[in-house]
Amino acid sequence: MKDTISMILAVILLVVLLIIFPLYNYFERQDDMSYNVALKAVTMFVDEVAKNGYLDQTMYDKFVQRLATTGNTYSIEIEAQKRLLTTDPDNASPSVGDETYIEQYKSYFNKDIFDEETGSTSVIVARENKLKNDAFFLDVGDKFYVSIKNTNTTMASALLSSLVSSVPSDKINISYGATIQNNNWENTTISQLYQSDILVTINLENPNLPEENNGYPEYVFETPQDRILDFKVRILNADENNVAEKITDNIRLVGTEPNCYISPSSISTGTDEGEYIIKFVLDESKLNNYFADKEYNVFECFLPANVIQGNFTKNASANSEKLVIKLNNTIEVPEI
Repeated sequence: MKDTISMILAVILLVVLLIIFPLYNYFERQDDMSYNVALKAVTMFVDEVAKNGYLDQTMYDKFVQRLATTGNTYSIEIEAQKRLLTTDPDNASPSVGDETYIEQYKSYFNKDIFDEETGSTSVIVARENKLKNDAFFLDVGDKFYVSIKNTNTTMASALLSSLVSSVPSDKINISYGATIQNNNWENTTISQLYQSDILVTINLENPNLPEENNGYPEYVFETPQDRILDFKVRILNADENNVAEKITDNIRLVGTEPNCYISPSSISTGTDEGEYIIKFVLDESKLNNYFADKEYNVFECFLPANVIQGNFTKNASANSEKLVIKLNNTIEVPEI
C-alpha cells in the first residue's frame, strides 16, 4: 500500500516538474512581457498629458489601444489633482501684501472626467468613453495619476491556482503619476471651442502602430497601401456653407523637406457633425519631391489660419500629429 501511494505521489510530482512547471514558466514570461507593454503605455500616456497640460479623446483612445495589444482586459482609474491656493485661516487679519496661502489639491476622478464611469477595456472596446466637453484641461503644478489592473485571469494565474489556493488574479498592477509641466492646451486647436466658439481638429484615420524609437506612426513608401493616408477633419460652429471647398483648396500634407506640399486627392463627408475625410495619395513619380536626398520625411496635415470663419473670430491654424514616411523597411529613423 505504501509503495502504491509513493508511486502515485512520484507520478504527480513528475507531472508537475515535467509539464505544469514549464508551462507555468512560459506563461509567467508572457505576463512579464504584457506588464512591460502596459507599463510603457501608462508612462507614455501620463507623460504626454503632463507635457501638454490636457487630456483629449485621441490621447485616451491611443492609450486604450496600446493596452489592448497585451490581450488582457483592464480597469483604468484616472485621478487629476488640481492645485488650489487658499488664504491661510491661521494668519488672522493680515495686512495688505502680507497674506499667506495654503496649497491644496482638489481631486477629479473618472466620473468627473468622462461622461460615463470608465469600466474595463478589452481588445475590442465595447463602448466609447467620451470626455466631458471634448477635453480635460490642467494647469502647471497640477498632478495626474493613472492606475491599471488586469481584470482577467492570466494563464499563469490559472495554472498556479490549480496548485495553490488564494492566488491573486491581478498580475498587472501599475500606478504612475506626474506633475503638469506646460499649459500647451492654450495654443491647441481643441481649445478654440472655448476661446472663440469654433473647433477645428485634424486626426490621422489610419495610423500604423508607432515605432519605439520616435513614437510617431511610420509608413513605408514601397508598400502600396502605405501611400494612401486618410485624415478626419472636424469643424464645428463654422459660419460658412462652403466649408468642404475651402478645406480642399487650402489643406495640405506638408513635409519637413523643402517644397514638399501634397494636395488632397479627394474629400468626403464623415458620419458625425462637421466631419470631413481627406484622402492623400502619394505619387511614385514624385519621389524626389517627397524625400529630396533623404531616405525618409516627416509629414503633418496642415490647415492654415483664417480659412474657416467662426462665430466670433477666425480660427488659428490647425495641424495633425506628425507621421514618418520612409523609403523601405530597412531604414531606421532617428528619434525626432
